Amino acid sequence: MVSLKERDQLEFQKKLQASMQKNNLDALLLTSQEGIFYATGYASKFLSMMKQPGVAYALVPAEGHVKLIINNFEKQTAELQCDPKLIDIIQYDSWIFIDDGEAKSDKKTTQMNLNQSYDLVKKLISQISQSPRIGVEPVALTWKLTEQLYKDYGANQIIDFTDELLMVRVLKTDWEISILRQAAKLAEKATLLTAQELKPGMNEFDMNAIYRKHIDAIDNHAINTTLVTSIGPNYSAPFILRDYQLKQGDIVRLDGGVNYYGYQSDIARTFVIGGDATPEQQSKFDALYEGFSKGLSSVKPGMHLSELFDTVNGTIQKAGIPNYFRGHQGHSIGVSAFSEEAPFIAPKEELVFQEGMVFCLEVPYYSTKGGYNIEDEFLITKTGIERFTKANDSLNWPI
Repeated sequence: MVSLKERDQLEFQKKLQASMQKNNLDALLLTSQEGIFYATGYASKFLSMMKQPGVAYALVPAEGHVKLIINNFEKQTAELQCDPKLIDIIQYDSWIFIDDGEAKSDKKTTQMNLNQSYDLVKKLISQISQSPRIGVEPVALTWKLTEQLYKDYGANQIIDFTDELLMVRVLKTDWEISILRQAAKLAEKATLLTAQELKPGMNEFDMNAIYRKHIDAIDNHAINTTLVTSIGPNYSAPFILRDYQLKQGDIVRLDGGVNYYGYQSDIARTFVIGGDATPEQQSKFDALYEGFSKGLSSVKPGMHLSELFDTVNGTIQKAGIPNYFRGHQGHSIGVSAFSEEAPFIAPKEELVFQEGMVFCLEVPYYSTKGGYNIEDEFLITKTGIERFTKANDSLNWPI
């Protein structure tokens, strides 16, 4: 079984620092949940809940150890999960009292002391360079924090490192591939078992409970499920689940997966309750499956992502859905909390598939007659692909 203990921190550090040096950065300041996790192997619980940049930071210097700045309540967990030889863990104060024998102050802040966490970052950056070029993730910064960085270092010294960071992350380590493979297979098995249990009268609350039950029974290391469902005429994605009761002959789409040791899985299965699809339902599914299977069979190293999009979308149009068109037909997958991670299998994406990339190929279709999707995960190998999962080729599934 794969686990965090097998993660090679030095491998991740070298990948980040090689990209930084190529782009003449002195420091990389990471503020997103996934960015910090990628750089350190630690996922902040408080940052995931509060979603406030500054609750945690990862500071990657062009040379030397990665710095993790975390609050006093999370430091113990960080020390257990991170490699102490390669990660410098630095704590700042919070409102929380911990009776650990250290001298205490009566000047606790009401919440996280984000001024202190930033001051620690500023001090660490000053030890790297007096005039640093700093890479950041703009989407994971508040305006207040952006203004402070501009004031302290100058706007020209703050570099948007979003695209470069994604390119570092798109080529997976062997450990990441093992985690992603296991996560995909876990989602596939739970989806099959869930589909086998569904029957008329059940609703989305029942679906999600059944899915979670099977995930826990197979491997309870999955910390979160991201199942998105379409049932009958209700094709749109709900946050608060719906009470609509399944009927015989309803189309069901089970789409998503789990978060497994910080990595996502994302597959989709579409089927009919009762296993008796109408000719119209099966015809729609067949057109989607033809585009999906033709696209998947064509993937190989050196192929442009846009070429795969054209193959999939064009095939579906010719196979029976002439007005079909999407903005993308799949995506990379990794540590992003939203499983659809760039780069995308899209019309203008000229990136080529390379060995070590992990992608999802999908062919969603939505209407009030039902929501459909066929989606699998695969790894780019030296000569082609390794499929982590294999979708059903008929709506009369899992019968």
